[in-house]
Amino acid sequence: MLNNTTVIVTGAASGIGRACAKRLVADGNRVVAVDLDGERLSAELGGESDTLKFAPGDVANPATAEGAAKTALDAFGTVDCLAHFAAAHSKLNWEKADADEFNRILSINVTGSFLMAKAAAKVMIDQGVKGSMVLTASGGVLMGGTGEKGRGGPAYTTSKGGVLVLVRTLAKSWGRYGIRVNAISPGVVETAMTSEYSEDAMSGAAARAALGRVSQPEEQAAAAIWLLSDEAGFVTGENMNINGGAAFG
Repeated sequence: MLNNTTVIVTGAASGIGRACAKRLVADGNRVVAVDLDGERLSAELGGESDTLKFAPGDVANPATAEGAAKTALDAFGTVDCLAHFAAAHSKLNWEKADADEFNRILSINVTGSFLMAKAAAKVMIDQGVKGSMVLTASGGVLMGGTGEKGRGGPAYTTSKGGVLVLVRTLAKSWGRYGIRVNAISPGVVETAMTSEYSEDAMSGAAARAALGRVSQPEEQAAAAIWLLSDEAGFVTGENMNINGGAAFG
C-alpha cells in the first residue's frame, strides 16, 4: 500500500488509470492525473483538490510529460512514482495496418511511455528520490495480435512488446539511482478499450482464464500499486502478468 506519496497517473480518465488514481487518493496520496481528455478527467475524478491535480495532454508529446512533472513539483514538491496506463489501441490486421497506423501506435505506446518515464526520472534523480514506476504492456505480447475478433492487431501488440524492452532498459539505466521500473501485462480487462471487442472475443478471453472471467480495472490497479510500493522494493525490470491464469498460446 502507498501512503503520503506523489504519483503521476496517466490514462486517468478511464479504465485502469481511473481506478488507480481513485484508490491512490483514497489511500492518502497525492496524484497528478494525465489524460488526453481533460474534460473527462473532471467528470470521472471530480474537481482538483489539495491532493489531486490535472495535467491533460497527449503522452506522445514531450510537453505533456514535462508539464505533468512540473505540475507535481509546483503542487506537491516532488515526484515519487509514475503509474503509466495511457495507450492507444489498434485492431487492424496485417492487411489493413500500414506505416501510418504503426507509427501512430508506436508513438503513443512506446515513445509516450519513454517520455513520461524520462520526465519523472529527471525529477527523481535531481531530488535524490528513490522512486518507482510501472509501465503497461499487454498479455497479447505472449500470444501475438492478429486483430481477429476485434482484439489487438500487430501494431498494438508489437508496441506493447516494445514497452517490455523499454522497462528492462530503464531499470538498468536508473537502478544506480534507486529507481525501480516494472511493467504489468493485463489480460482482457473490462474497460472502454475492450468495449470494441466482439462478444466472441470477450467470452473466449473468459474461457481461457483459469478463473473463468475477465478482469476488472481495480484488480490491475492494485497490482500496479503493489509494484510501486516499498513491499516490492527489490523488484525491478520485471513484468507481472495479471491474466487470471489465462493459457496463452
